[in-house]
Amino acid sequence: MPKLITLLSGLLCLLDPWSGATASEPERIDTRAFVASSQVKNVKIAPDGEHVALTYEDGSQVKLAVIHLDSRKPTSQFAFGENMHVLNFWWGSNARVVMAVGEVTGNLDNYGRATEYYAANADGSRRYQIFDAQNSAYQVLHPLPEDDRHILIARYHWADQGVPKGNLLDLFSGELRFVGDQPVDDDMVALIADNDGQLRGAAALKMGDTLDERELRLYVKHDQEWQTLDIDASRPSPAVSFLGFSADNRQVFFRSNHDMPSGDRQGVFRYDLDTKQVELLYRHPDVDVAGLLRGPSGAVVGATARFGPMTYTFFEDKLEQAPTDISVLRSLIASFPDADVTIPSTSSDGSKAIVYVRGDRNPGEFYVLEVEAMQLGLLAAALPDLPTEILAPMKPVRINARDGMELHGYLTTPNNVDKDLPLIVNVHGGPFGVADQWGFNAEAQLFAHHGFATLQVNFRGSGGRGEDFVRAGWREWGGKMQDDVTDATRWAIEQGIADPDRICIYGGSYGGYAALMGVIREPDLYQCAVGYVGVYDLPWFRSGDGNDASRHRDRESRASFERFMSTAVGDDMERLRRNSPVHNVDQIQADLLLVHGGSDVRVVIGHFERLRQALDEIGKDYEWMVKEEEGHGFYDVGNRVDFYDRMLAFFKRHIDPRAVQTGTE
Repeated sequence: MPKLITLLSGLLCLLDPWSGATASEPERIDTRAFVASSQVKNVKIAPDGEHVALTYEDGSQVKLAVIHLDSRKPTSQFAFGENMHVLNFWWGSNARVVMAVGEVTGNLDNYGRATEYYAANADGSRRYQIFDAQNSAYQVLHPLPEDDRHILIARYHWADQGVPKGNLLDLFSGELRFVGDQPVDDDMVALIADNDGQLRGAAALKMGDTLDERELRLYVKHDQEWQTLDIDASRPSPAVSFLGFSADNRQVFFRSNHDMPSGDRQGVFRYDLDTKQVELLYRHPDVDVAGLLRGPSGAVVGATARFGPMTYTFFEDKLEQAPTDISVLRSLIASFPDADVTIPSTSSDGSKAIVYVRGDRNPGEFYVLEVEAMQLGLLAAALPDLPTEILAPMKPVRINARDGMELHGYLTTPNNVDKDLPLIVNVHGGPFGVADQWGFNAEAQLFAHHGFATLQVNFRGSGGRGEDFVRAGWREWGGKMQDDVTDATRWAIEQGIADPDRICIYGGSYGGYAALMGVIREPDLYQCAVGYVGVYDLPWFRSGDGNDASRHRDRESRASFERFMSTAVGDDMERLRRNSPVHNVDQIQADLLLVHGGSDVRVVIGHFERLRQALDEIGKDYEWMVKEEEGHGFYDVGNRVDFYDRMLAFFKRHIDPRAVQTGTE
């Protein structure tokens, strides 16, 4: 249990001041401090407030530990083997924890699906596998903390064509008991429980042949009768999802763009179960609403949105009165002015809360809040060995693309300098629906520490700005999505931020593809490129052999995957060939570093091998690294250190940071 002992030794310990640098000659922090496994990923407090359960990374695993709050001593630890992650967990009672466990084969692979569910007592006893997901998927709807034996789940079984069914699950025997009715039999995709653990919400989705052809309906149960929410979600690209119920279960909140032309930004709506009225509570002028803002009592008091630091909008004049919750939240936000503040978990009586704080120069900290006394105590830090005073600020930026579309992005520069810098353009993966966000980014901070600026741009196709913005990227691999990255790079030059002779492009997964296409499309713009677990042969990727289609085993899942590939990637094989790095290597002038995991099941290593073969055939030199045991992104910390040290050396050879001095701000 050495990892857990290390974790616990940092509980309630503030970071030691870093004193090994001067303004003229900064001492370099070891790469491992930036890219180490997170000491803590998530924390949830028990209903009675006596214990917390937390997850943390240890090599290729994500484990769970239970800690007694008063003594700060561990009572149990749970691990499930190589590449197995505790993906989520719940307190089923004061003394029993439920864990959803699944395999994840790389730190860029967010595809993990829970295949096994376990329950155990907080002291580690009576650990049972309560069920597996061989022919089913499961979703925990409510932990039912007042019921020591059961939780409420939705079961999606292949025999039911994947339609969710509400069941009570026995935490000791694994026995399922059907309890839920639903408004319709077909097209059901989700069930939602209210705050008392009663099935009160449902969503149905009718799909057509493309992603545009879909109809979404929401249902809410009131006085034993199902009601259909009166919203028009039948047009193309509806984006509607439940956010939860009010504390008294008389109102339901949902996020939607049903009232906007086409597929614009999502706002927060309230549906009153008594009056049957739908009311828009808030919509951000630039981005989708992120979620609800709840206080320690569980009352909904506002909403959050993200472009740059999180914005908080309180609904004092629109919702139930919760002055204590609002006061607590305002006090917490004021206490951490340079970070985002959320309350992910509270005790059942609202007297204790877990507070999570994270910012651009804060990798993440979990606190325990005694609500009545307003006493806040540090519980654990994500990266306790990284001195935060040497970290650099991340600034949100707005950039106009060549066709006038506004792009959002983030710029991280070394402390005390912001002009004429060597620049790394870091392209995110996905690409669709994913977005870079403000907050701690280990790569950007590592690069800044070594004298490089980092630019991250949310090109069209990225998430967080409405469905239209996502759809604008469909079938634009190597097209307008790539133009957006180019335009962002030229913006950095025009602003005087980047030295035009010292720019490299880097990315993982889709970002690896974009890095290679960047040096193909713009041979005079980038001096080097790093492709990390990238997609390099689009026709092969589209055909099914070069993607992860094998993960989609049932007919509906395969059909959904094919709809996505056809709509978002495209079917024009000649166009895909024209926009593939493998088929355009003769246009590459920049120096290359290619990195892949030999066990990658998301972007199979065949992409890397095909690109190497094409480069070898024309005699193009390049550098490469393969870690045979790694998947879609490296998990082993030693392998991550090797990769980032190799990449830093590569960048320094090609866009030397020269006399850029870094240190504390």
